[in-house]
Amino acid sequence: MRSPTAVLFAAAVLAVVFAASACSRAGDAQPKPGSTVAKAATAPAPLPKPPQAKYQRDIYGRLDDCVADWGFAGRCTPVPSDAPERAQGGTFFGPIYSNALRFESQLTARREAVEQGYLRQLDENPSNKAISSADVKS
Repeated sequence: MRSPTAVLFAAAVLAVVFAASACSRAGDAQPKPGSTVAKAATAPAPLPKPPQAKYQRDIYGRLDDCVADWGFAGRCTPVPSDAPERAQGGTFFGPIYSNALRFESQLTARREAVEQGYLRQLDENPSNKAISSADVKS
């Protein structure tokens, strides 16, 4: 039977040997020159760029239709008399919005209309009473 001191000493020696070997393994992680270990990629491949935002504005034949979509007349701009949109029957432009966020933009405009007292109640249903829409050059 071994003495408790010998067992403790053996355990301490094993702990030191284990710790030393663990430290030396960190240096072994590097592949040796000429080895066949595959190298990890140095940098991940870049993500593709998202498509550039496209901005639009709706064209309305009547002010009432623009107000129905955007909440109040302050969001609607008269189409100039010499603008090509007049030939399509347009008399008002709606606000400029990102084509990916039309409904969110519409809902925000309607919330503002309620807060400013132009609308009594918020309509959260999307609508589109425009006769067409036009791209906005940025």
